[in-house]
Amino acid sequence: MFGTRGMNRDAHTPDYSAPSHLPPPSRLVFHISPEIRNDLEAAKKNLEDLIKDLQLRAFVYRGYGKDFIKSQKMSPDSFIQMALQLSFYRLHGVPAPTYESASTRQFLHGRTETIRSCSHQALDFCRQWLDRSTDPRDRIVSLRTAVDAHKKYALESGKGLGVDRYLLGLRKLAAANGIELPELFQDRSYSASTHFRLSTSQVASSHWSYTCYGPGVTDGYGCCYNPFPRYINFAASAFRSCPETDAEKFHEALETSLEELHQTLSHFQQSKL
Repeated sequence: MFGTRGMNRDAHTPDYSAPSHLPPPSRLVFHISPEIRNDLEAAKKNLEDLIKDLQLRAFVYRGYGKDFIKSQKMSPDSFIQMALQLSFYRLHGVPAPTYESASTRQFLHGRTETIRSCSHQALDFCRQWLDRSTDPRDRIVSLRTAVDAHKKYALESGKGLGVDRYLLGLRKLAAANGIELPELFQDRSYSASTHFRLSTSQVASSHWSYTCYGPGVTDGYGCCYNPFPRYINFAASAFRSCPETDAEKFHEALETSLEELHQTLSHFQQSKL
């Protein structure tokens, strides 16, 4: 009930009635010129084209969830990030500069920082895992090393010790003050490292849901996930216009990677028993 004026209310019932001093609402009439109308039509078409170009694959991985990952003494988020790294490397044969959002809300006005999941340890893990001549025990060691490195960087990012927001601030300061852009920002390695072909985020919720978004770059993937105790919700995206990427193939590669990780870890866990 939104209006309570004229009714009996106790002291704990809020009064949602409108203040009497406000004028009544009136309809706004917009006079749109032909030029603006053309712009609106062009924007509408651009939006429709973007919608048609987006390929989205939402799915549930039911092989296991965060309970199994925790039983292996690993961080669920870091483990899933390494599965994403492995899936991209499996498809494309190269590492993927990766964005994962970290919360910096412990600071006043804090928002996010970038967790860079694509590390030297992650690349070594991908190479060893896909090299069938590598001893499975060494593969597991490389996985754990990569997971630990990711967890450490994630914790540092949440404490404000990441690099991306500071570098962004320096770029903005240079632009605002007419300072020549430092050579660092013109270097090819900087451009490559910020071309995030994997844009990822864990949106953890106890409620059944999919959180979806598009890729951050034209030749990349978006992948959001929500780990439950016994399964994991994923939503992967790509652009249909890019011949290099395919959300369905990424989904298949991710399922394969998660299953291989589970089989190998379970095998050696049973061997110890």
